[in-house]
Amino acid sequence: MHLHPSRMTNTAMMLLVLLSGSLIAAAQQKPLYNTNTSNHSPLPDSTIENRLVALALQAPRFDALGHQINVSRNNLILARRTWFNLLTLSADYNDQTFAKQTNANAAYVYPKYFFGLTIPIGLFFTMGPQIHAAQETVLIAQDNQDELARTLRMDVLSKYRTYKNYEALILMQNTIVVDQQAALSQIEQKFRDGTASIDQFNLANRGFSEEKTKLLNLQLSQDLVRLDIERMIGISLSAVTR
Repeated sequence: MHLHPSRMTNTAMMLLVLLSGSLIAAAQQKPLYNTNTSNHSPLPDSTIENRLVALALQAPRFDALGHQINVSRNNLILARRTWFNLLTLSADYNDQTFAKQTNANAAYVYPKYFFGLTIPIGLFFTMGPQIHAAQETVLIAQDNQDELARTLRMDVLSKYRTYKNYEALILMQNTIVVDQQAALSQIEQKFRDGTASIDQFNLANRGFSEEKTKLLNLQLSQDLVRLDIERMIGISLSAVTR
């Protein structure tokens, strides 16, 4: 079966129109991005950051170091009281009577009770270092808690500022995507009018898809940072920014 050249041209044009119609329909679907990406908070950033730091300092590992300090202090008390376990107290009762006296004018007094206290000589050489070691353990535990507090503060603030930076990037990228979508709509109309080629349409559609992909990746990165912040503070970030 042979087709007339004019019929072949018409068939090719119909195929192009159908192809362009499917591409345009795909481009005009509901976008995967949120055009309202800004989540402005009525609170200033300084207030939000103070709240984030306060919540981060209630983290379980920070609380665990507080318990470690209490344990170290109790060990210090035990070290100071250990010497009681080393002392030996003795008592004797004298039940003998001495009625006979060699000299009537002399008086002899014999103690009826005997008490004794034994102190190991090594106690004076070991107690000092033991107490000092216990004191150093308390100081180390306190330093560890202070260092963790600084680390938590830095982490939560850096993550929140990264989150805010992603928010600004998303707003700018969203503008680019909207512009690309408008340009695609113009190419679509020109393609229907026959003043634009299929290559021009494909190029515009590809540019729109690439910019939309960048926007989705930025939103994913922001969501991951948000989840990390919420892991540190134990509540949702939106509850802090309200």
